Amino acid sequence: MLLQLLLIGGGIAFSVVGALAIVEDEPAAIEPASMPTTIGLVVPMLLALLGRRRWPLVTLSVATGLLVAIRQLDVPELQVSSIAWIVALYSAGRYGVGGGRLVIRAASIAAMCALLVDDVVTVWGDVEAFGYTRRTFVLTAVANVSWNLVTFAGAWYAGDLGRKRAQRERELAARTLELEASREENARRAVMDERVRIAREIHDVVAHHVSVMGVQAGAARRVVRADPERVEAPLLAIEAASREAVHELHRLLGFLRRVDDVDPDGLAPAALAPRPSLDRLPELRRQLAAAGLALRLQVTGDERPLPPSVDLNAYRILQEALTNCLKYAGVDLAEVELAYADDRLHIAVRDRGRGPGPGPARPAGGAGLLGMAERVALLGGTLRHGARSGGGFEVEAALPFDGVVAAAPSTNPTLVAR
Repeated sequence: MLLQLLLIGGGIAFSVVGALAIVEDEPAAIEPASMPTTIGLVVPMLLALLGRRRWPLVTLSVATGLLVAIRQLDVPELQVSSIAWIVALYSAGRYGVGGGRLVIRAASIAAMCALLVDDVVTVWGDVEAFGYTRRTFVLTAVANVSWNLVTFAGAWYAGDLGRKRAQRERELAARTLELEASREENARRAVMDERVRIAREIHDVVAHHVSVMGVQAGAARRVVRADPERVEAPLLAIEAASREAVHELHRLLGFLRRVDDVDPDGLAPAALAPRPSLDRLPELRRQLAAAGLALRLQVTGDERPLPPSVDLNAYRILQEALTNCLKYAGVDLAEVELAYADDRLHIAVRDRGRGPGPGPARPAGGAGLLGMAERVALLGGTLRHGARSGGGFEVEAALPFDGVVAAAPSTNPTLVAR
């Protein structure tokens, strides 16, 4: 604002000094406007530029009217008003809005063109009085009109260009804000997804091993008095299950810490311990057998190495389903089927125990089933579960080999009951 005031003040001073000089040298044939008239027209025109950003179209309209009056009244000034009008024309293109933006600019240029034509017609009638030959005047008039038209077009183009550039900058700024907000949201979602994944892993580890320990502790309690020598086997199984649970918890926490924490046995960095996979199915089978649940395993299709995500989630689904058999079914045998298809792995876990119902039966929407559904959804597969005809319960899952891992897996997936 201060710079604008300084420029306008300089323009007013220049106009006054120029007007005094022109009046002194003006031929007697021309009667210029008086000094009060000059100041009364030039000063308001310059002051109007102070509102060129807030009211650009009004500023151009006022500047056009004042410039027409200045030219018609022969106000003696050194083109300051013309420069001010060019600035107003640019400002209308740069800051103007609404449908009147085009109309007001076009009408203002038309008014200036009319002034140019009027000057040519006025002088043409008495060329010699102004010191021109007709040939010289025609060349001068053509050059003057052409220069003014180029100036008008330049101000018009510069205004539109400045407007587009400012709009592009606003769009880029808005896009930057959107990207920052999206990045923060993605980071927050990634943290939440990681928490869900870790919670699911911890649930699977703890639920399985604690269930095994609970079953073994119950067996030890039943035989401790009748046959003390048989207590050792359940206690050893409890010890092994607890050690395995602690080992897996350390592995998970090692991934979080990203440091070389030593596992409970001091054998290897926990963070570098291998992830669970179907290669550990024999070990899981032994754990369950020690807890009193035998497995009947059937593998069909061409057995092959699986993608890491499929391998991990297949193991966890089997572990959770078999843990549910141990906790809720009340059976000593579970059937496991692994079918290797061309594009996916089919998993089925079946038992002949208690199906869904009241009492100690497994909950239809428990955390275990939700965890399995999340794992399947993560890989774009399908999960079905429910009671079997003739009694029992079954869980079936299909895990595509090329399933796209979801960026934000649902924390409340829909369970498809049979």
